[in-house]
Amino acid sequence: MSKYVTVINGRFVDEKDAQVSVLDHGFLFGDSIYEVVRTVQGKLFGARQHLKRLHASADALGLKLPLMDEQFIDLMREMHRRKPGSESYLRVIVTRGVGELDLHPASCTSPTVIGIAKPLPQWPAESYSRGAKVILAGVRRNPKNATDPAIKSGNYLNNVLAIVEARAAGAAEAVMLNVQGHVTECTTSNVFLVQGGELHTPDLGEGLLAGVTRSFVLELARKLSLRCHERAISAQELLAADEVFITSSTRDVMPVAAIGDIPLRHSPGPVTKRLMEAFNTVLLDPSNLIA
Repeated sequence: MSKYVTVINGRFVDEKDAQVSVLDHGFLFGDSIYEVVRTVQGKLFGARQHLKRLHASADALGLKLPLMDEQFIDLMREMHRRKPGSESYLRVIVTRGVGELDLHPASCTSPTVIGIAKPLPQWPAESYSRGAKVILAGVRRNPKNATDPAIKSGNYLNNVLAIVEARAAGAAEAVMLNVQGHVTECTTSNVFLVQGGELHTPDLGEGLLAGVTRSFVLELARKLSLRCHERAISAQELLAADEVFITSSTRDVMPVAAIGDIPLRHSPGPVTKRLMEAFNTVLLDPSNLIA
């Protein structure tokens, strides 16, 4: 039995039968957008925030979403209901749709909506108790005036090249710098550092995705009276940090033990530990959950 539940344009099909046209522009050109929502105790976590970002991505591409928010929510509920096991990873993809073999999307008249559900990934316990290894990737992040990283699109080759580099080095993630040499984000997560008890993370203007978990952590830090700075961060500052951690919808708050061959001073450090513990209240906050 497959671990995946798949749905295409509202029709649930077996994974082996899940097919899109070879002329779908999402397949041909990466002309698509997506979001990933996880469940907590069987409820959708942060779904409203993810859908808000889906709208922003669609607007940036001039793509009209074919479903209302409540329809997307109903779709994700049903994906979770049909998936075996407990908690779910729910990916919703909207492509430009089928058109001519031509870059211009004018021939695409109907977007394709794809849903894929699988069990929520379980990261090694050691990644939280001792911290994960990351690298500084050689490949640079797409600049904002090229393929803007703020758009959560299916055009992911930039990230693919970086994660291949990370895995070859035995690392869980790759921190990507922009063309100015400033820290942006990892391939599927945002990055934070702690210096002198204060929190620092790259400003969105540096060219990165506005992560939903990133936003939750910034809000949580302010509630905990931690000073937070969103700014340009150099690679040297990251390497010299007291603590580093990464955040994502599947990782929550994950400490970093080493960047390449350079160990961090603390992993997890006191600020990271405090945020890791407090983030559980965010996960269980009824205002962040949809049953």
